[in-house]
Amino acid sequence: MPAETSRILLVRHGQSEGNVARVWTSARGGFPLTEVGHEQARAVASTFVGRDVVAVYGSPLVRAQETAAEIAAVLGLQHDELEGVEELHVGIHEGVHDDTVGPVAEQVFGAWWRDNDLSGGFEGGETGLEIAARMRDALDLVADRHVGERSVVVSHGGAMAVGVISLCDLDAAFVATHLLKNCDVVELEREDGAWLCASWAGERPPLRA
Repeated sequence: MPAETSRILLVRHGQSEGNVARVWTSARGGFPLTEVGHEQARAVASTFVGRDVVAVYGSPLVRAQETAAEIAAVLGLQHDELEGVEELHVGIHEGVHDDTVGPVAEQVFGAWWRDNDLSGGFEGGETGLEIAARMRDALDLVADRHVGERSVVVSHGGAMAVGVISLCDLDAAFVATHLLKNCDVVELEREDGAWLCASWAGERPPLRA
């Protein structure tokens, strides 16, 4: 690995009580992990042992902080809160069940991923452009702090999809058909300011045509 290359293991949080209840939330508190979620976090952390991880970060949301804490404990590190990698804000749909939000999400994600139009979003929430910008800023911050090193960042499925598609110019259709499960890992590299997605949950994702 060239000395100037920064690497980030971007992890979706473990299973939360909100996942089980099928509730959409990006609230600052939010739902904690289930016991399964804690186990998932420890399991993924075990795959990072020996990979010279120097830092662990998590979004401000409870489920991400708890996941980051489990990972940091396995690696013998502290974990820090990282603004900008929290879940996409769903506006008026905050706390609403997936049966109601799902059809709306299909329209929003369709515009973002199928039409490559990030100008819209959930009513009262953020645009795709805003999500992509804050994800880039946060990941650039971590890469700048740990040049030539590897870090872990715990984030959320929706924000990761929008952010990494934009950051690495990925094929959105691939991402849409390979949605991240709890504690799936996206491996990112930044060299000379350019980002590369080396692995999306174990697969090498194609670039946008």
